[in-house]
Amino acid sequence: MRDPLRVTGVAASIAATCFLLACSSAPKVAVRSNAADAGAAQASDAATKRYRYIGKAMGAQIEITIDERNDADGKERARVAAKAALEDLDRLDSMLSDWKRTSELTVFNNSRDARRAMSPEFCELLSRALEIAAATDGLFDPTIAPSVALWRESRASLRLPSVADRTAACALVDWRRVSVEGSVVSRLRPDVTLDFGGIGKGFAAIRALAVLREKGCPRALVAVAGDIAAGDAPSDAPAWRIEIAPESAGVAAESVPLVNAAISTSGGSMQFVEIDGARYSHIVDPRTGLGATDLAQVTVIGPLDCAVDALGTALALTHDDRAAAAILAKFPGYRARIERHGAAAWFGDGGGRR
Repeated sequence: MRDPLRVTGVAASIAATCFLLACSSAPKVAVRSNAADAGAAQASDAATKRYRYIGKAMGAQIEITIDERNDADGKERARVAAKAALEDLDRLDSMLSDWKRTSELTVFNNSRDARRAMSPEFCELLSRALEIAAATDGLFDPTIAPSVALWRESRASLRLPSVADRTAACALVDWRRVSVEGSVVSRLRPDVTLDFGGIGKGFAAIRALAVLREKGCPRALVAVAGDIAAGDAPSDAPAWRIEIAPESAGVAAESVPLVNAAISTSGGSMQFVEIDGARYSHIVDPRTGLGATDLAQVTVIGPLDCAVDALGTALALTHDDRAAAAILAKFPGYRARIERHGAAAWFGDGGGRR
């Protein structure tokens, strides 16, 4: 499998816990160096370097690229900033992971409390998730946890769940049964549970980028699998360049500029399972309770907002471009490249078929 994320620059290690992990869930997105011309690159190389740090959190590969001065002070500033960002990603993992028994998410799901006080970040993320669920008519739904748990069992056993089990799980999925008031999360049924798999990585990438800025490194890029948050432009170019590799052989790759913005790619080409001759994605369709079988590859670009991540999930589940365009129209400032059935088109602000 080709390396889905490629950052050119100077690699640097910061801690024993940082290591390279091949991540099969990451879509085909590449980050490229883009000096304006060879002369500019040579001048920039004398003054700055791109320091690259690789780690693991949230079950995904983390890549942090920092554009800093090419001297001891710049190298140390980048190291300290990257270390702080990776530590914050670990903290968020401990809050949002449904694999960890002690995570804030797991404790909430297991509590069955009708009302429970939660951390400010948890409430912020859930509030945004519920807004996106409303705007997408539930194609993205943070209460999908019962269906996700059932589908994980199917992926492991290579057997589809029974109709009865699937129907029971789907009956528990409804974002309208959850609400956030200040620091309190309420649910109408005690068996309603949450899953942040379609929004948590985008949220984490943006938080990590904010940490880098706080530590004095605003020219940076954070990639958490297929979710990328970009800060100020690198010193040798007007923007970071992100290459979107196509899912279909007959579709051309595209390169887009990114400055103080986020980009996220969702699709089923990298993670899927075949059961009884049918191919199912790892993304669960809340309408069926099964892995999606007709999934578009979607890349969403927008402001530094975790909605970019969640929108990618929702748009990938749409059955046609008209439905996708209707959802995207509710999000000014966002645009999406949607590839389905061997053709790609852009929608939203600055969109239009290409």
